[in-house]
Amino acid sequence: MENQLGYIVNDLKECFDGKPWYGDSVKKKLDSIDWRIVNDQNYGSKSIAVLLQHIIYWRIFVLKKLQGDSVYDIIIDGQTDWSEIRIDNEQEWTQLKLDIQETQKEILDFLSNCTDELLEQKVPGKDYTFGPILRSVPQHDLYHLGQIAMLNTKSKSKV
Repeated sequence: MENQLGYIVNDLKECFDGKPWYGDSVKKKLDSIDWRIVNDQNYGSKSIAVLLQHIIYWRIFVLKKLQGDSVYDIIIDGQTDWSEIRIDNEQEWTQLKLDIQETQKEILDFLSNCTDELLEQKVPGKDYTFGPILRSVPQHDLYHLGQIAMLNTKSKSKV
């Protein structure tokens, strides 16, 4: 199949700020959340803020690898995978949302200069190619978006 990268880019865009078939995009869902509940922990130890920071960390990982960084890594359950983050005001919540938007822009900007050949290239410092990792970005975002949506619903019901 030619232009696989085009399908991946389309999925990234649709999931992040398009009109996906399943409901709200990442951006629309995040923009609907009141900053005062993003630290609530209703299902275990993860809050909306922690989940969003985790999504950003993995997007940074993808960016670093696209840029050729063979040393950068994420240790599963380590500081660059999950970290404590506390949002104390609306500006901090806005900044966290801007941070994920910046990763989206950087990934799309990078991919705009690439062809399907990238998908077969080995990820620097890893034993896999870019195809699976790039296809997984919107999947990973959506997985955690579901958790964010559940936390948002639970926190709203307490107010």
